[in-house]
Amino acid sequence: MSEFDKLRVVIGYEFLKHIRRRRLYIIMAIALLAEALALILVPTLMTGGFPKDQIVGGVVIKGVMVMAMILTFGASLAAIGSVFFAGDAIAGEFESKTGFILFTNPVKKTTLWVGKYLAGFLAVGLLIIFTYVVMAIALVIIYHEVPVQIFGSLGLCLLYAAAVLSLTFLFSALSKGSMGATVMTLLFLFIVSQIVESILAFTDNPYWFMISAGGDSVTLPYGSLLQLMQGLGIGGGGGGPFGGDMSSFGALTIPLAIWGMLIYIVGGFVGAVLISRRRQLA
Repeated sequence: MSEFDKLRVVIGYEFLKHIRRRRLYIIMAIALLAEALALILVPTLMTGGFPKDQIVGGVVIKGVMVMAMILTFGASLAAIGSVFFAGDAIAGEFESKTGFILFTNPVKKTTLWVGKYLAGFLAVGLLIIFTYVVMAIALVIIYHEVPVQIFGSLGLCLLYAAAVLSLTFLFSALSKGSMGATVMTLLFLFIVSQIVESILAFTDNPYWFMISAGGDSVTLPYGSLLQLMQGLGIGGGGGGPFGGDMSSFGALTIPLAIWGMLIYIVGGFVGAVLISRRRQLA
């Protein structure tokens, strides 16, 4: 059996394992709940219902774009599911000692890790696509149209999921247990990266290399964050929700965000493979 055939077996087995786990459906339910809450709260809390087309500063801001931005946050939550798919990918084999059986098989460790990574990406990709289909259906019902920019957002969301997956693999290789890998990844994503990104943005410094910026980029195909706020009637005069100037957040562009995520995808996975190859079971 060639190494490619072995890789297919690993992918198939790991993907089936993800499908059978309840975590996939729990994350799906959370993502759908986020979409449902947005569809309920936005027309309830906003004067006039769902966002409508308006002109702000001579720029036309389409209501469908603003609503698409809001609903995309649910898809971003789906991308975070990568953490729960990959937390035990490497650390779990050492923690539960299943590596004594797995590593004695005539399959290279690199093939195992690549197979696990691709299976995890397929599972979270399926989840993300499902979420975007729900978004598209909601937009058709509300606005009778789906902006073509949704495909660009989908591509960025899948790239973001791949970056989160690689980062989780890296922490999984460093951690002694799957829970530690999951917690470290979540802390890095939501605390460390978010804090550093906010400081860099408010001080007009580049922040595209932070992985949290990759999550922010998912809405960029629809327009800037400033446009979203203006479409919701917030910060129309250049003031942000915290009384500051939000123009600094426009420094993030799609090409820069892609480069930033590619750094995490390649660097995280390569680092995970190198570290895991040096780890000992006993």
